[in-house]
Amino acid sequence: MTIAEQLFKEGMEKGIREGIKEGMEEGLQKGLQKGLQEGVIKGKKTTAKNLLKLGLPIEQVAKAAELSVEEVVQLKREIEGV
Repeated sequence: MTIAEQLFKEGMEKGIREGIKEGMEEGLQKGLQKGLQEGVIKGKKTTAKNLLKLGLPIEQVAKAAELSVEEVVQLKREIEGV
């Protein structure tokens, strides 16, 4: 193997390692971000369900939980088993 071939091989291997590392870091970051977003949404829905169980009107629940009225109506149906 010539020096040029050896350097090319080493460069390719290094490029592959760095590419894999960057890809994993980006994937992890996106996964964390998505998980956080899902957690926030789940928390809002849990809050809305609790407020509905306390008897608050749908409009107030929507405003307090920062959800749409339609989302709160759906949550109320879930609670009622409809």
